[in-house]
Amino acid sequence: MDKLKKTVKESLENFNKAIPEDLVRKQLEMEGVDLNEQSLSQDKFIKQLTFRLKSKSTVLKNDSMLDKASNYFKDALTKGLDKPIAYMNNLIQTNQLQTQFSRLEKMSEEQIKDIIKDQNLIEIIEMLEKESKGQ
Repeated sequence: MDKLKKTVKESLENFNKAIPEDLVRKQLEMEGVDLNEQSLSQDKFIKQLTFRLKSKSTVLKNDSMLDKASNYFKDALTKGLDKPIAYMNNLIQTNQLQTQFSRLEKMSEEQIKDIIKDQNLIEIIEMLEKESKGQ
């Protein structure tokens, strides 16, 4: 991204050196271009692009936290840690999820993700990290 910014900046600087900005503005106004309207349109586009980038970043961050939390749960289930198992059972009961498994240990990582994906992942990760350090 930094390389793209640098390239755009250098291109604009080179363009400004070759053709003065006031000359370009005068020519555009003579052609009937409303510079204020164009500026507003550019600002709107930049806001949309920024929003999309932040949205994509948030999705990637949430997916990463979901993977981390599900791995902690799977590990906690393997080790038989009481608190995470009780927490997982509580999530299942709270969300009224129908599970066809009688034992949490048999659940796949995807099934664990389905159970925890609508929860506060930061709290879950902190609880699980604290529980693993206590062992």
